[in-house]
Amino acid sequence: MPIGRMTGRETLSGYAEHLQATWYKNNQVLRSHRPWRDSPSMDWQARPIHQRTIACAERVWSIPCRIGDDRIVFGCWDNSLQCVSLSDGEPLWRFATQGPVYSSPAVSSDGSFVVGCEDHVLRRISRDGECLWSFNANGPFHASATIDATRSIVYAGSYDHTLYALDHASGELLWKQSFDERVEDDLYSSPALDVHGNVIVGTDNILMCFSPDGEERWRITETSRFEGTAAIDHTSGRGVIGTEVDGKIIIFEVESGEVLRQFHTDGFVVSCPSLSPQGVAYVGSNDGYVYGIDLHNLQCLWRVNLNCEFRYTPFTVLPTGDALLVGTDERLHCLAQRTGETLWCLEHSGGFHSSPLLTDDGHLVIGSHRNAVHFYQWNPAANRSVG
Repeated sequence: MPIGRMTGRETLSGYAEHLQATWYKNNQVLRSHRPWRDSPSMDWQARPIHQRTIACAERVWSIPCRIGDDRIVFGCWDNSLQCVSLSDGEPLWRFATQGPVYSSPAVSSDGSFVVGCEDHVLRRISRDGECLWSFNANGPFHASATIDATRSIVYAGSYDHTLYALDHASGELLWKQSFDERVEDDLYSSPALDVHGNVIVGTDNILMCFSPDGEERWRITETSRFEGTAAIDHTSGRGVIGTEVDGKIIIFEVESGEVLRQFHTDGFVVSCPSLSPQGVAYVGSNDGYVYGIDLHNLQCLWRVNLNCEFRYTPFTVLPTGDALLVGTDERLHCLAQRTGETLWCLEHSGGFHSSPLLTDDGHLVIGSHRNAVHFYQWNPAANRSVG
């Protein structure tokens, strides 16, 4: 499909297929209890309208998730997970933890979710705020967990230098893989899944792939740390990830681990890429640039300097294929897929930090470093009149 603008039902159907055919850390299907549904036509390239901001006791870096049609959950640095109403922002429940919650929930179809915490505990929590099981490690769960729903496996990396594979239903340990204990803050990279259920995770200067049974399939060794999380395009069979100190963007073959192409930047590449339905990877570097890379022809289509750094999980993708991202300028940028030009930019006195949650009925929910969660919405009726 040519890279360009899509609208209406074609956009939504194509986006729903895209969410099933890719894995990246802020893929919306990982953050919602239900598959993406067709909804009234919207101009996703228009600015969404601010609805409300809810105050929190501490910062919100965790990506908000939808665990029910009217339920949004997010982790907070005030040692809690909080559930609020999507329609009006009213609090529904609060789950107390023994440490800040940095990582983002991984959501199942029943609205339950798995989330790690700085208190060294990985938990599965129901949509009503009940703890279904917990698993204790020897270090914080800073990275986000991943659920393989087909095989009922939860993958989570801890700062105790171990990747854990747990049974999703019971929380029972299936296997674990430990890494070099001399590496600081390992594992920071969140586990990524390929189409066969193999799990890909970065540890120090090695990117490793394991089978669902825990057997190593391949590894890529580099000269710098893999701190971010891989994005996987099932259609092309290719993945993309960045390296820290030497600032590379690496494109690799998912099946074999063969490195296909490297792009060099002038800053750390620690942010987690996202993918468009047309196979464009959006990658940010601390050199201030966002890079748009075509995974099919292995070419850099564009790079745009936004004069800020990109860390953690700033990137997602709209149904149009355009990129949404948050920089250290605490603004939400929307960049055109084909050219990288800015389509719109949102600012708020409360700032933005987390990657946004999108919903098929036109909501945008995003956390703030300044102790808040912001709610925006696209209005179908208004947007249909936009020329």
